[in-house]
Amino acid sequence: MAPFASPLLAFVVVLLLIAVLTVKFRLNPFLTLFSSAVIYGLIAGVPPESVVGTATRGAGAIFAFLGPVVFAGSVIAGAIELGGYRERIFLDINRLFSRPAFAGGIAGFLLAVPFMCCVTAFIVISPLLSCCRDRKAALYAAAVGSALSFTLLFPTPVTLAISSAAAFSAGPYLAVAVPLSAVLMLAAAGAIRGMPEEEGECAPTRAATGVMRAWFPLLAPIALAGAAAIWPLFGRESISAFLLVGMGVALLFLPAPLRAAALKKGTPRAGVIIYDLCGAGALGAVILSSTFPQDAFGLLDGVVPAVFVPLLLAVLVQAAQGSRVVTAVVTAGMVAASGAAATVGPVPLALMIAAGCLSVSAFSDPYFWVVQRETGDPVAAVLLRFTLPLMAASALVAAAAWAIAAVFT
Repeated sequence: MAPFASPLLAFVVVLLLIAVLTVKFRLNPFLTLFSSAVIYGLIAGVPPESVVGTATRGAGAIFAFLGPVVFAGSVIAGAIELGGYRERIFLDINRLFSRPAFAGGIAGFLLAVPFMCCVTAFIVISPLLSCCRDRKAALYAAAVGSALSFTLLFPTPVTLAISSAAAFSAGPYLAVAVPLSAVLMLAAAGAIRGMPEEEGECAPTRAATGVMRAWFPLLAPIALAGAAAIWPLFGRESISAFLLVGMGVALLFLPAPLRAAALKKGTPRAGVIIYDLCGAGALGAVILSSTFPQDAFGLLDGVVPAVFVPLLLAVLVQAAQGSRVVTAVVTAGMVAASGAAATVGPVPLALMIAAGCLSVSAFSDPYFWVVQRETGDPVAAVLLRFTLPLMAASALVAAAAWAIAAVFT
């Protein structure tokens, strides 16, 4: 079938369509992404008899790849929330840091990794942050911290998706990503502390459980995920398998009557996230069935250094639809199909895509509206205190990636 337009033009049209459906009409992300996949395919010349099948297979591939880790993370979040463990975890962090912004930033940073979702981490911890003496600083720092760890640390859904294109080794990548993300989180928390203080809306919550009982269900999944990255016993599915074991550990630490409740709480939350990711898989698969990846990299080749091409594509996708995981899935697929991964080192390539995922966290990003609702601030304030720090972090991550590429590749 002859295309109605070039794949490049079709891509721009679909990004604009996604932005309108997401920002103006707040349409369900799965419906937005899946329908956009079909529309892109028809415009770009993908045969009509195969476009829906291609989208469906892409959705299924993402479900198989990321579904188990998202489910495990959501149930772990339910266990920590229902078991009262979050109170002890936050109390211990708060004792170490006198400024609420640092306590909030570190709490969000830690929780987002085993929960496999930065929004879930923020929602779980925000009731406790609202009790801090400077609640808004703590909330903003937690939002930024959770987004940083979720986007940069392996093995979250973002970095798992990126690894399909970058094919990096976990050790060298984490040697850069862990200190970089931690420094950025602490810097953001330090900057946020300059806001006018606002008293908390509730009395601080006392922890009702012991240190070991609260921290082990959080740290065990993190340790198991790290073990899976170092010792991939089950191949590519090792992360899923080990995280499911971590989920089992978290459930075993709960009193027996709460285990079913944690599963019940985590399952629908996971379902919403997984469906959104399946939509991303559908869009990515249809794009890859066209010549867009090769066309885009060919167009930009020589115009900008090769290391920045994945960043630019990720910024476009992120600005259109807002989800960091969707951006990672779509951009990583395009990079893999184009062959650009061979010209850029795996660590700088992964960091460039991650930088693009952090770049535009504004009106199209569901997390932006969650933060706005929890803080009660006007949109302008959320742009200043949430979007701007992440944009600054994006620029710094991209600069680090460029420096690594310049030195080592």
